[in-house]
Amino acid sequence: MLTEHFVAAVGASTKKVSTSIAKDASIFFRERGNQEATVPFTERVTCLALACDDAVLVLGTAEGRLLLWEIASGRQVTTAQSHLQAVTGLVVDAASNFLISSSLDSTCHVWSIPALLSFANAGTQALSPVHSFSAHRSAVRAMAIGHSESFQNIVFTAAEDKTCLVWDYQTCTTLRTYLLPYVPTTMTVGTDDRALFFGYENGSVQRIDLYGPGSTPIDTLHDNRRTQAPLQPKSKLWEPSDKAIGATCSLTLSFDSMTLLSGHESGAILSWDVVTGQMKSILTQGPLPGPVHNLSMLPIPDFDAKTSSGIRIEAVTKPRFGAFQAADSDHGAVPGSYALNVRLQAPASSVESKQSLFQQSLSAPCFPAGVLDEGLGELASWTGGPTPTINGHPVDHDEDFMALEQTESGPPDAMAQQQVIELKAQLDALRRVQQTSFDKMEKVQVERKVLLQREHDRMVRQAIKGAAAKVNGSGTAPMESDSDESEDELMDSDEDSN
Repeated sequence: MLTEHFVAAVGASTKKVSTSIAKDASIFFRERGNQEATVPFTERVTCLALACDDAVLVLGTAEGRLLLWEIASGRQVTTAQSHLQAVTGLVVDAASNFLISSSLDSTCHVWSIPALLSFANAGTQALSPVHSFSAHRSAVRAMAIGHSESFQNIVFTAAEDKTCLVWDYQTCTTLRTYLLPYVPTTMTVGTDDRALFFGYENGSVQRIDLYGPGSTPIDTLHDNRRTQAPLQPKSKLWEPSDKAIGATCSLTLSFDSMTLLSGHESGAILSWDVVTGQMKSILTQGPLPGPVHNLSMLPIPDFDAKTSSGIRIEAVTKPRFGAFQAADSDHGAVPGSYALNVRLQAPASSVESKQSLFQQSLSAPCFPAGVLDEGLGELASWTGGPTPTINGHPVDHDEDFMALEQTESGPPDAMAQQQVIELKAQLDALRRVQQTSFDKMEKVQVERKVLLQREHDRMVRQAIKGAAAKVNGSGTAPMESDSDESEDELMDSDEDSN
């Protein structure tokens, strides 16, 4: 049975925000089960996200700035105050090329991660977003991004005015507008990017299918004729059994997207069946000490489709603001004091060699070479060819192996000679049929030429006799006699031809 684990982030009891709250972040080592470090920051952190294969931690602050912290080197990059209010959400695309931030000021900014981390921009204050999306009219409360690495990837943002916008972060074009029944507090998207899940203030959950029955992604999301028409989802709300469970604060999906977990303000974590929309169970024996602000499913070992980066970060290097902004970093040059504290892992080739063909097929973008070799080997064995091999080794078929086509027994040379004799006999028969057809066609052509020549001669004689009759003054009788003679000639010709 497949067992999945998740991590829950529990906040403090609901109190009025005080200026004395510590502006720091705690780093925990999950495998060791201890707190690795406590990192202080100059501003209060409101949200965070991981990028670049979990090597860069992105933090959003209450003052509207973004902090990028390289965990292995300690380098910290701070953007200007691009948002007028606190940052409410951060998402990173699958390729770690773009970072999208949302804020209470109703705007969303699209950032280029390579540009933010480039040493060519070190020490400058010109770090600005690539695009800005300002279609919302109220504070943006929740945000999610698709899992595609193509240029058709999309972002979903939900605001306090009960609207959810689906837009293309490459062009900042609105693709779809949904009208929600309540104010959304959190949202997540399915692993196949076909469904959205919303959590509301009343503790309910709603699923919205992006593609209707029989529709395609282009028909539903990228059709320009539909972008201006808001849609009101007709799907029913998933109501919890206990109304006092509080607002939905966080959502996450299982590995197969068949189970949805929801964290609530009362500290309870509920499990939902995605197919039926019914609540399955309450995962916590008792309510946690605070609201569940974040839920995250841990990757399943040997099922993670991400390729190994070859490095492992085992120790956290605290951020050192301005440490790598010296003059020697001009023109994009890496400073001499820049260092990474990582552990080199085994090469990817040696790791893949230890995996079975089935494990390689799960994570490979296409069929592995071993699977193709095995298939070609089976095809060669079905046609009676040479002994199939895989990577230079002969293939031993199992006892239940059965070829689709049974070959005749006998020496290969005798079978080849017999096939050559049969092919020659078929070729001779085809040649005889072809020669007979050519003879018939030639005979028909000769008969046609003879008939045409006789008809031409008859017409010439008839014309000569007609002219002579007009000269003598009696044209009727000769014409009749000539016609009789021509008919006799045709009859004679027919008898001759027969």
